[in-house]
Amino acid sequence: MKTFSIQVLGCKVNQYESEQIAALLRHRGLVPAPDGAAADLRIVHTCSVTCEAGKKSAQMVRRATRLPVLQAPARGFAVLNNLQTAARTIVTGCWATSDPAAAAAIPGVDAVIGNMQDLGGRLAELLDQWTTGEATRGETTSAPYDTSVTQQGSLGGAISLPLLEQRQSTNQRAFLKIQDGCDAFCTYCIIPQLRPKLWSKPIDECVREAQALVNIGHVELVLTGIFLGAYGHETALRRRQNASQAEGFSPGSLGALIESLCQNVQGLRRLRLSSLEPGDLTNDLIAILRSHQECVPHFHLPLQSGSDAILRKMNRQYRRDDFLRMIDRVNQAFDRPAITTDIIVGFPGETEQEFEQTLQVVEHARFIHTHAFSYSPRPRTAAARWTRDFIAPPVANRRSKMLADVAQVHSLDFRRRFVGETVEVLVERPRAEATVRHGRCERYFDVQFPGAPHIETGAAVQVRVETVTADRTVGTVVC
Repeated sequence: MKTFSIQVLGCKVNQYESEQIAALLRHRGLVPAPDGAAADLRIVHTCSVTCEAGKKSAQMVRRATRLPVLQAPARGFAVLNNLQTAARTIVTGCWATSDPAAAAAIPGVDAVIGNMQDLGGRLAELLDQWTTGEATRGETTSAPYDTSVTQQGSLGGAISLPLLEQRQSTNQRAFLKIQDGCDAFCTYCIIPQLRPKLWSKPIDECVREAQALVNIGHVELVLTGIFLGAYGHETALRRRQNASQAEGFSPGSLGALIESLCQNVQGLRRLRLSSLEPGDLTNDLIAILRSHQECVPHFHLPLQSGSDAILRKMNRQYRRDDFLRMIDRVNQAFDRPAITTDIIVGFPGETEQEFEQTLQVVEHARFIHTHAFSYSPRPRTAAARWTRDFIAPPVANRRSKMLADVAQVHSLDFRRRFVGETVEVLVERPRAEATVRHGRCERYFDVQFPGAPHIETGAAVQVRVETVTADRTVGTVVC
């Protein structure tokens, strides 16, 4: 077993964990399979946040098991063997946790490892078995709810998987997972059942990992977690959070972490936060963000709904006015902050009046990007049982289209405010159109500029914004 491939579906946390898995495999001497080549070890890191994500995960696993295996050359020619007598397939992540039996039943799957197992330890164990030939084909590990797993396993493998010291395969920005787990139990969400144990990465480990990522070229970091605002807490429930919920911050809090990263990570150019709620973005945290130039004026603030009635049905921990006050605080504290959001439309029982209330909040906040998606019932959640209140798909689709149209107008208006100004862009890899380069500015929107072969990928360049259209922002490099 010499090569590996990892396919990942889902959120930023999943993407980060896939990088950790890759780091572990490299430490064991495996190398990534070349593009287009079949790997000896195939790992599929799955998502189960919606039924559709679960279906896509299953499809991804089936494709992985059907890939041919490159056998040893015979008479100078490589032989493709579709029976997969050599390759191994492992299924991990949230779908492996929510539907372990279904994952294990797919022909060609050798092991299923859930979130509440020691992922790093189990991977190492399987590699040892397969390297020495002790394991037989078809063996599965499908007991993700085993209460006898190690402490590492109860934390989703966070401790047993390595910190990242190699370049991530994402864009120029790198994800840094600092938190795992949620116990808030929004009525539409399955995640608290799949990642129930809350965990926060110690500040010194965050600093060490951040410095390593910056040293290898990731000068922009995105702090991410399942519930980022629960960093430093044993619960995501506001009513049970004590000292850190008050004004000010205590050692181990999100504010303390940001301070430490900005003060101690040499070469860090940008720091983003993946997602925050009204209870997270306190006046003191805003003051910390304002005091460090590394913290960019971009905030992802999920709204989900602008109706108090729907927010209560969702079991969200804020109301409409809480969200509006947070938007106003951010706009007052930062120069033209870029604000993005998530919205669920067609939640069970949502009326036209309640959707109109969401539109009103959207108009007030003027999000530069709105990820609006129709409600999809997830089995084993409370909202999935409210079948009598389900909204017809055409109605939900119409509402999604309305939000997308409004968001496009707000995005265009926002970017027009920077025409004639200079923004800093971190240059990404060239696209197929080699005559054009691009990268994201501090406020997250992508900026294109005429191809400049001498500018290296990852470089920070100053670009004067010249023109803005509905789907692109174009500028000229000034230095």
